[in-house]
Amino acid sequence: MFATTRNSKPETRNLPDRLPPHPSHKIDRTLAFHFTFDGRTYPAFAGDTIASALWAAGVKVLGRSFKYHRPRAPFAFTSGDTNALVRAGDEPNVRPAVRPVEPGMEVRPQNAWPSLQADIMTLTGLGSPLLPVGFYYKTFIRPKALWPAYETVLRHAAGLGHVTPHPPDARYDKQYRFADVLVIGAGPAGMSAALHAAEAGARVLLLDENPFPGGHLTYERQPIPLDGEAVPPYELAERLAAQVTAHPNIRFEPNTTAFGIYPHLWVGASQNDRRLLKIRARSLVIANGAFEQPLLFHNSDRPGVMLGSAAQRLMHLYAVKPGERAVVLSANRDGLAVALDLHAAGVHVAAVVELRPHPDPDLSAQLQEAGIPLHTDRILAEARGSRELTGVMLAEADIISREMPGGIRPRRGTLRFVPCDLLAVSAGWTPATGLLYQAKAKLAYNEARGEFLPVELPAHVFAAGRVNGTHSVRAELLEGEIAGRGAAAAAGFGDAPSPAQQAELEACKAEEPVRTAKIIYIPGGKKQFISFDEDVSVQDLRDSVAEGYNSMELLKRYSTLSMGPSQGKYESANTMALCAEANGVPIAEVGTTTSRPPFTAVPLGVLAGRKMEPVRYTPMHGWHVAHGAKMMNAGLWKRPEHYGDPLAEVRATRNGLGLIDVSTLGKIQLRGPDVPKLLERLYTNRWLKLAEGRARYGVMLNEEGVVFNDGVTAHLKGDNWYMTTTTGGATAVYEMITWYLQSGWKLDVRLCDLTDTFAAMNLTGPAARRILQPLTDVDLRNEAFPYMGAREGTVAGVPAILLRIGFTGELGYEMHVPAGYALYLWETLLEAGREAGITPFGVEAQRIMRLEKGHFIIGQDTDGLTDPFMAHLDWVVKMEKEDFVGKPSLVRVQKRGTRQRLVGYRMLDSSIVPEEACQIVRPNPEWPIGLEILGRVTSARYSPTLDESIGLCWLPVDMARPGVEFTVRVRG
Repeated sequence: MFATTRNSKPETRNLPDRLPPHPSHKIDRTLAFHFTFDGRTYPAFAGDTIASALWAAGVKVLGRSFKYHRPRAPFAFTSGDTNALVRAGDEPNVRPAVRPVEPGMEVRPQNAWPSLQADIMTLTGLGSPLLPVGFYYKTFIRPKALWPAYETVLRHAAGLGHVTPHPPDARYDKQYRFADVLVIGAGPAGMSAALHAAEAGARVLLLDENPFPGGHLTYERQPIPLDGEAVPPYELAERLAAQVTAHPNIRFEPNTTAFGIYPHLWVGASQNDRRLLKIRARSLVIANGAFEQPLLFHNSDRPGVMLGSAAQRLMHLYAVKPGERAVVLSANRDGLAVALDLHAAGVHVAAVVELRPHPDPDLSAQLQEAGIPLHTDRILAEARGSRELTGVMLAEADIISREMPGGIRPRRGTLRFVPCDLLAVSAGWTPATGLLYQAKAKLAYNEARGEFLPVELPAHVFAAGRVNGTHSVRAELLEGEIAGRGAAAAAGFGDAPSPAQQAELEACKAEEPVRTAKIIYIPGGKKQFISFDEDVSVQDLRDSVAEGYNSMELLKRYSTLSMGPSQGKYESANTMALCAEANGVPIAEVGTTTSRPPFTAVPLGVLAGRKMEPVRYTPMHGWHVAHGAKMMNAGLWKRPEHYGDPLAEVRATRNGLGLIDVSTLGKIQLRGPDVPKLLERLYTNRWLKLAEGRARYGVMLNEEGVVFNDGVTAHLKGDNWYMTTTTGGATAVYEMITWYLQSGWKLDVRLCDLTDTFAAMNLTGPAARRILQPLTDVDLRNEAFPYMGAREGTVAGVPAILLRIGFTGELGYEMHVPAGYALYLWETLLEAGREAGITPFGVEAQRIMRLEKGHFIIGQDTDGLTDPFMAHLDWVVKMEKEDFVGKPSLVRVQKRGTRQRLVGYRMLDSSIVPEEACQIVRPNPEWPIGLEILGRVTSARYSPTLDESIGLCWLPVDMARPGVEFTVRVRG
């Protein structure tokens, strides 16, 4: 039993020492609890992550590596840190560096047998010469008979978690969000962008993957010079966060990771790994920061070796001392700041090894004042320690060139051992450009800064902060302001930033020191791992290039670089530099690999979630409910099933006048000179000579020749056409047409989806013309407006498209009008038709009347195997046409013939209405229960007009003819 207490002495027993309280800390010391790791109990505070709590308790090794089963610990303490994945409860592959620890949580290591401390698979390290890069393509091929045994061993040795066979207990949701400006990243640049976009009047949605805003301000300590004062970073973060929280136009979502950017600024985000946010924005600001770049050296993966920013996170977010005795390997200003922070936290800093010849004077002076040795003529040769870091080997630096990836080498004979349990590395930054790539931004290598940076952004997409190569806080705030104002202006709010602001930003960025070293590895030793995910070493990369895999895309796939759980976030920059060196070309020529969603790992449960789509309502929905309609689901729409008595609705429509809401139909406007050619290819029948003012019924097939959709398309005037589709197929038809237009048909056609923009209603019955004519300026006489005619005019003063069509078999006029006028026109028609006994009717009455007419419904009477010949649609298929979608498949169908047909039927006993999907059978002793299944009933209703039980069914071809009797198997 694990207790959670507040201010309770007994439950805080055995809590390790933490650093003194500080405003930047995110832990709640008044709320202590316990959890287990590898069967042992450890204490934690609310706000801790799994890794921070274990590190505070002295536990560093949390897992084993993928290939060689080397001991591994978190090294970055970010969401991209997958160096030691664990199992939390039944959930595998949990990132302990960022997963909050919970009371009673049971955490177990992965990829270790029989235990984490004694993993027998570490023996694979001894056999590493037998497991070169790409060994799975080269070895264990012969003899074939032994492959099953090899496969079993390899799969058990592979280092990812095991999926639990039973469903997870978690509940996953989906939610749609809309914003004028979406800002990804709540660091200083992101919050500045959000605030200035909101000030311009835009609705802003701000996302951040962390539980709190602030970005790097939350874990840094060096004061920031702003407006003549030195502001602590955490204090600036609190000021900005308070403004963001208080602003009415900003909605901030913490613990929310944007993982994919799709066409038209559609963004996918995972919230708390439990909710999928589907976000549509008018403008997008990407301010998701950068990843600190590791330096490569022998044994750089030892637990105790970490990034400088990781050490700062432990100290300043979780109040944990990263070690007792530290060495700092620095190549920029950040490394010196890390050393000062460690010293302030009580960590003995044994040495700072600086790769630059002239480190920052102000910080160097502070190091000297603190008594911290600063070496510019030394180099780190390797890390020492079998299970954890015990020290490092330093040597005099043999400098060849500081502009080469391996341009500084340890001088032979000068090695010196320095004991330490912490090695903090600050060598540079890699902008987190994955989302920018997905947004179709163009990036190029900036030689001066040593980073791939955006050089061209798509319309309505903006970048700010470290993802754009901006590191000083002053420049980040200014760039965020410019991006926020620009995004708001692109969305239609406020003015765009002035050239003077842009010039000020450029001047500010020009003053920034370079943060990324050209030195990325220190020669010497075989265990220089580029990828901690896959145990890929520097030598593995060189071997891959030597074997011919010399492009980034080939190298990635052959060596598995950037294909592990982190997707290359901490290895991509080093990979590109080493690939360039191995090929003897500049980094700019090597390029990058393709970034595809998801940018960050997303649970499959989040992507699947509960089946949820937005409920859609017609403009007349409120009227239907107020007048007693029983509502039903029709796809995503709510439609009236009936208003009390569907049979009475049928009789009223047949004998007088009925009105039905058909707003749910798909509605697509097509314009352009090539619309007839498009329709000729989409539909099975002819369209090239359809006259203006005429409409035609058409059937669409998919590539397999299966009936996909049907509907009516009208030629209104000139190159203006209007298409209607089934309710359920509206989106699919629009997407299919769009796909074909973009896939090589090269037709001059423009589409506009009017499904939500227009509403529609059908006035049908013998009195339809008499009631409608006084309300419209369209001549409804039969000779002026024949069946299957189409006209544009007004009805009750409302602009409308009128189609003389009918699903009921009666005289009918279908009116398509702007959705905002629909309710007015609906009520006007009801009032005008009162003297004719007008009756609103629902889907049930419509289905009865369409059965009486003999019309089928796609998806109910057809299925995924129905071709048009099976459905008696031969009359609408013109096989003599040159081509149409599905024709090649229909040619094969014609040769093969059909085995079943869709036919209408009437029951001999009109009192029996079989359930839909009932089997059609005949006696056959060779079949189970003695009945052979011949077909099935797809639609069945009682017809008040015919006083018969009628329907549609599938029958074998030899029985699909008038007069044939058959048996339907019904319940009871």
